[in-house]
Formats: sequence, structure tokens, C-alpha cells
Amino acid sequence: MNHSASVPTTQSPPVDVAALGESMLTVRPDPDEAAFEWEVSGAESNVARYCAALGLEAAWISQVGTDLAGDLVLSVIEAAGVDVSGVRRVSDRQTGLMLKEVTANERRVRYYRAGSAAANMAPPLGPSLRRGLRILHLTGITLGLSSMCRQLVESLVCDRATASRLSFDVNWRPAVWDGGDPPTALREAANQCDIVFVGLDEARDLWGTESIAAIRALLPCPSTVVVKDAANGAHADLFGRRLFVPALGGPVIEPVGAGDAFAAGFLFGVLQHDGDVEACLRLGHITAMSALAQRNDVGPVADDRTVRLLLDMSPQQWRTAHLDLSGPRHRVTTRTRPHSAG
Repeated sequence: MNHSASVPTTQSPPVDVAALGESMLTVRPDPDEAAFEWEVSGAESNVARYCAALGLEAAWISQVGTDLAGDLVLSVIEAAGVDVSGVRRVSDRQTGLMLKEVTANERRVRYYRAGSAAANMAPPLGPSLRRGLRILHLTGITLGLSSMCRQLVESLVCDRATASRLSFDVNWRPAVWDGGDPPTALREAANQCDIVFVGLDEARDLWGTESIAAIRALLPCPSTVVVKDAANGAHADLFGRRLFVPALGGPVIEPVGAGDAFAAGFLFGVLQHDGDVEACLRLGHITAMSALAQRNDVGPVADDRTVRLLLDMSPQQWRTAHLDLSGPRHRVTTRTRPHSAG
């Protein structure tokens, strides 16, 4: 297309949610054929892709190599409706790779990300962060990738002018960290953000905490701390006011990506139903089912009719709700719950 000087320029719409972090090309065996298949994995781009699917203006900020893996990663994320204009291509570093190995007894994940393009992200980001950004989403994974990434995350959480709100998912991944003091670094970064997501099991492993109150005592500053209790449900603590919403029942095929989907659903709720924390928690659980119901990290989200039906349920109806997103037609039933997810 010829962009001549006579064509008026239009200002890009403000971004609702921007997520910063590494994404990798993932290769895994195809369980149905004697072959391999690939996908794109990355906690932060998963959040961005889900936010875009939910109707938000979403962006992903990162670095990838000028290799084929970088081409594939960018094409998948951009095809999901995510703004990738803040992604740098670097010629002297490779794009990260993840291999999923499946045996009769276990599933193993091997990372090839040491020295990757994303691990060499460093401040300042400059134009990568657009004005008017409503939420910047960060994770503890980026914090652990390298000392440069650590400096980048720390600079962003200290700069309150970066975005209207900062969101942080602890995402404790021991294999990512190559030194330092992860419990302290993760707690200090989280404590400078507005919305924090952490699993009850993660908090126990990192800080030895056994309760929501103990986690809140360690993180006194965020306006909202969301504690995910695996398949039981999720708690939200708003400076001492606590809510709990049970997870939805539904088919569980692959749990990977459910936490990212939950975070995206919750952030969507923050922007669309601000002040209604129960709706935010429900939207987190609804979106998590998109990941649980299929093998890929990012799956199709529930349609508007299904979402409205679930949001309008009474607490008693919600506790027995069962959401099936595994087929082309989304189904909601209420019955005794054989599974919980979240």
C-alpha cells in the first residue's frame, strides 16, 4: 500500500493490557499421529492473546531472534489480534525453544532459552510502551530470566508512570532462575504492583506461607491480591475484604496455560466490571476453562451468551456449574461436580 503524505494519519487506540515477557516455539509429539506438532508458549503472550480474544486492545512486548522460530512466534501472536509493534528483532540472539516430552509415565519439559533474545531485554523500553496504557502485566518468569531482565522488571515496577495499573503474576518457575534470591525478589516486585496473582502452592514453596492471611501480610501494598487454590477456586483480598469463588467444573485435558487464562479473564473483569471483584473472579475461572479444555496453551474463549449466563448465576448455581468448551458449541450445565478447575 502506498502511504502518501496526503493520507491522514490516525492515532493508534490506547492499549488496555500490555504484557511483557518471553515466548518460545514449542515442539511436542502429536498424540494422534506418529509425528510432531508445534505451538507458541509464553505466559505473558498467553495473557495478551486471551485479552485480545475477550475483546480488549492487547499488546505483547518482547525480543525475538531473526530466525524461523521468531517468525513463527510473531505470526501466531499477531494473528491472535495482539499488537506486536513493541517486539524487537535481534540478529545476534536466538528465539527460545521448548520441547515437551511425553512418555508412558510422565510429561517432561525441556527449555532451550539460555542467552535467548528475550533473556537479553534491558531498560529502557522507550516507545514499546504506548501512552494511555491501562494495565501493564508482568510475571516472575521475566524477573528470573537474567540480571538484565531483572533490572528491566524492577525499573518498570518502580516507574508508576508506565501504566495506570501494574499487574504481576508470581509464576514461580525454579528452573528459570540461575541465582539470586528468588523469594525476596519476587516478593519485592509483587509488593510494588496493584494486582498480584499467586498460587497457594507457589506461596508455600517460596515463602513458607500456609494461609491467605499470611500471604497478605507479606504483600501489604497491592490493592488486590488474588490467591489461586488449584482446582478448589480463587480468593481475592482487597485490603482485608476477602472473597472466594469456587472453580468451575468441566473437562480437563491439559492444565498448562490455565493460570495465564485466569489472569487474562480477571484483568478483563477489572476493565469491564471494575469494583465487582466476584465478577472478575468468575471471569478468571471461565477463561481458565478455555485452556483446560484442550492441549494448546491458548484455546477458544466462551461466547458472550455463555459468559452472561454464568455471570448471572446465583452463588448456589455457580457452585454446581459445569462448563464444556471442548466442542464447537459451548454448554453450561449444573450438576454434582466431578471436577473443579482454576
